[in-house]
Order: sequence, then C-alpha cells, then structure tokens
Amino acid sequence: MTKYSQAGDFSESDIMFEEATKAVKDRRYKEAIEIFEVLAENNEADAQYNIALLLKSGRGRPQSYKDALKWGWLALLGKIEAANKLVDEIKDIVPDPTLRIIRNEVKNYIKTRAESGNTVAISQMGDYFLQVPEEPQYKEAYLWFVVASAFQLENAIARRDKVQKELEGKDIINLQSKALEVFTKISETMK
Repeated sequence: MTKYSQAGDFSESDIMFEEATKAVKDRRYKEAIEIFEVLAENNEADAQYNIALLLKSGRGRPQSYKDALKWGWLALLGKIEAANKLVDEIKDIVPDPTLRIIRNEVKNYIKTRAESGNTVAISQMGDYFLQVPEEPQYKEAYLWFVVASAFQLENAIARRDKVQKELEGKDIINLQSKALEVFTKISETMK
C-alpha cells in the first residue's frame, strides 16, 4: 500500500481496491478476496460484486454459491447492473430453502445498517423489497421509501410515489404511521 500513499487524490479504499484488482491480475486470489471482503463489508458495491465473482468461481476460497449470492444481491442493490446476471445464474443452482436463508441474511445485513442511520442502506431497504424477494413486497418497499423520502435521499420521492400506486389507501395510511416510527428511531441513532 505504501507505493500509493503519496497519491492525494485516492482514498484508502481506492488504494485497497487497486491492490485487490492487481492481486486478481497476478492470480493472487486469496489476497484479493481478503481485500475485497474488507471493502465489501464497508458497503462498497464494486467490491461486493468482485467478491461474489471470486466466490462463485472458487478462486481464493472454496467455491460458495451461498456467499456469492449474498454478495451478488448486495452488489445489485448497490447499483452494479452486471450483478443481475450473476445473481440469476446462482439462483438457478441454489435450492429454495437456501434462497430463503440468503434473502433473510441480505435483508438483516442491510436493515442493521439502515437502522443505525446509514443513508445508503435506508434506500437499499426499499430496493431490497422490490428486487430480492421472489415476488415484490410493495408494502415493505413503500415503508422504506417513505423513510428515505423523509431523509431527502436521492430519487426516494419518485420511488415512493411509484410504489404507492401498487397499494390500497388503508395500507398507505398504516404504512405511513409505521414509517414515522422507523424514521424517529433512526433519527435518534443519528444524533
């Protein structure tokens, strides 16, 4: 890492990502996966996608479709479009009971971050309920987009309004009340 430390335009995560990419090119997959994992845990979608690729192929660690799918879904929620194909390929292999477990792990991973005030995760919660479950869960997505809109997160209002069209009036009122509770709890953690 020291050879990059003089480049003031690069953050530490940029330098780490560059090191991991170089490790892949040099076929040092174990080193690459360790670096990508640190970055992936910090919600860096590019690293999540790369670790998913390595785990799917079994480079640097034993092949794990379960872990690859988890990171692939997180990359997809991080707006990495190529993750869509990767996720679809793995979903075709993984049995339904395991898919349910992984979906739950992804939800809990994002929810923990969202509830601690991570604004990226707040938006990702809405996207999760539209993209990851077998069928879109509009009520849950709406709740999180209402919260994201209150925090004035990018595109949250448009996404909230789009999902609202899928709901009935009585559900909207109940979900708005629940969203206020969630918003208040998250706001408390951000103080």
